[in-house]
Amino acid sequence: MGTHEDRILRLVTDARNRAILSALDGAAGPLHVEELAERLVARESAVFEPSAHGEELERVLITLHHNRLPKLADAGLVEYDRDGNVVSAVDHTTADPEWLEFEMLDELLARFRPDRRPDEDAVGVIEGREDVYDYTRRLADEAEDELFLIYLSDDLLDEGCLPHARNAIDRGVNLRVGSQNPDVREFFRTNLPEATLWEPQLDWANDPSCYPRVDRLILADREKVAFGLLDGPDSDGKSTETAMVGEGKRNPLVVLVRELLGPRLDHLDHQSADFTDRLPNET
Repeated sequence: MGTHEDRILRLVTDARNRAILSALDGAAGPLHVEELAERLVARESAVFEPSAHGEELERVLITLHHNRLPKLADAGLVEYDRDGNVVSAVDHTTADPEWLEFEMLDELLARFRPDRRPDEDAVGVIEGREDVYDYTRRLADEAEDELFLIYLSDDLLDEGCLPHARNAIDRGVNLRVGSQNPDVREFFRTNLPEATLWEPQLDWANDPSCYPRVDRLILADREKVAFGLLDGPDSDGKSTETAMVGEGKRNPLVVLVRELLGPRLDHLDHQSADFTDRLPNET
């Protein structure tokens, strides 16, 4: 990729920048920076105390004005009037957050050979649902502290994976499952009631009717990851899965996923029993 594409890739892998683009994309027109800041703070209201709203809003305003919006504007991702403090999305063919998301993944997939196995510095690609299942089961078997799962739909849920998750829980591993799909949450609530369930408040992937689509993410101990992409059904009605995988805290895919998850991982490090009661979690 050229310099411009590299810069866009760095910008859209940042969780807050993605939230900015999503907020602008969903707005009926240009937003004053204060209104944009209010929307961003409202989206993340579960990760800070209500009494800290004013302080958080001021921090976001300063960051938007002096850092994020100028960079996004320079990259051509937004239109920003610094004098009027007004910002708007640009043409959707170049700045739509969902388009950017999949262009980013396409670029990443193009960089790595399908037969390459992950190490500390490499990203691998695994093709075929059974091979992906085998890899994700290994992540569950090797997890020591935490398994963090996100499922877009119930298409890839497999009861054959339950013993691996159950063994992890029995070893003391914290299992955390996020999904906006109620069938996914019910599956885990019924089969693994010890898991912490939560409903993401922001869409983290493309329109589920569009293919290829991100369908699941498994992050083990925050240093091993599988990022599943589901292709559309073929003539026989069967879908195929390809997974990007990486291992190691400094692995580029692991770092990318931690950035995409953003405040959710930060919050898990600091939540208390009382704070948990105020979150959109289900146990």
